[in-house]
Amino acid sequence: MTNIIQWNVRGLRANFEELRLLCNQYNPQIVAVQECQLRKDNIINLTGFSGLTKSSPGDNATGGVTLYIHKSVLFSEIQLDTDLQAVAVRVSAKKTLTVCNIYLPPSLDVNFSDLEHLVQQLPAPFVLVGDLNAHSPLWGDVRQDSRGQMIEELLNDYNLCLLNTGEPTYRHHSHHSFSVPDVSICDPSLALEFEWLTHNDLCGSDHFPIILKTSLRDDEPAAEHWKFDRADWMSFRTLCVSRLSDELALSEDPVAQFTDTLIEIANQTIPKSHTSKNKLPKVPWFNDACKQAIKERKKAQRKLFRNPTAENVLAFKQLKAKARHIIKTQKKTSWQSFCSSLTSKTKPKTVWKAIRKIKGKKSTSSLGHLKVNGKL
Repeated sequence: MTNIIQWNVRGLRANFEELRLLCNQYNPQIVAVQECQLRKDNIINLTGFSGLTKSSPGDNATGGVTLYIHKSVLFSEIQLDTDLQAVAVRVSAKKTLTVCNIYLPPSLDVNFSDLEHLVQQLPAPFVLVGDLNAHSPLWGDVRQDSRGQMIEELLNDYNLCLLNTGEPTYRHHSHHSFSVPDVSICDPSLALEFEWLTHNDLCGSDHFPIILKTSLRDDEPAAEHWKFDRADWMSFRTLCVSRLSDELALSEDPVAQFTDTLIEIANQTIPKSHTSKNKLPKVPWFNDACKQAIKERKKAQRKLFRNPTAENVLAFKQLKAKARHIIKTQKKTSWQSFCSSLTSKTKPKTVWKAIRKIKGKKSTSSLGHLKVNGKL
């Protein structure tokens, strides 16, 4: 199945490094972010992922959604006939399902037919995630509004399931109150396959990141790679000379016999590495200073939630800005330190390897579904 991160990032540029760290922690295959605040047709590339975006109408950098799909996942974009800020893809992991990311601004005059038309375009089974700015006690909010009633009606009419557990997903910075404008909806066949939970840190936004964690175990074995730099080539050669004899050509299936013997020799003389599927590489700039800054920000956040005084509000804002500054500074310093170590004798391979590591980049290519005569 597919792990999904859902988050109203409240400015993708401002909190991009936080998003990168979330991806390293939860290893998602899908990342759905809302309120990216990017200008029309702009997108920020998340290394290791393919991205689809839909900006808000007009030239202002407000609202907007971006859907990132890990490059190891087969997917195809679904062309939606809607004016809503929404993007959707059909993905194939353990199952084939549709994932739709949507943002409904509070000022938008949306009606039931708009939402109904969107849902009708999503091939089942589907997961619909996003900030709907809809409030209802059904998903843990303290109040009910007309948009919340509209979503309730949609759930009832189309026999859809709600994944929310009632945990708050948003904190109002002025009122210090909590609410649940972020909703996760799915087809009944998927309802028991996801665990819905919120991250314990706002990570620079005013919405908590939401993790839809698959409850199905991935039985596929970890990918194996030959470690040729640690091979015992002398033993490999000796075994090849003694075992890959002319007699193999006289067997019933000489090609299969030769292949099996060669692989057996390789297994005896060349070690292998095991890598977790889809695991993103750790970024080298995330050091103890970054960890300490985030730890202090979380501590200030907990203190603010318990006692929302003006003093605690100010302390949290200061530590939030400090953590953001330290993360960006450490990333810059890491790159400068590497550049200062370069000489005319440095191998190009070493340089490009460091660039990919600092960017958190993994050598992957985007995979798409096969279309035959216009059909998937």
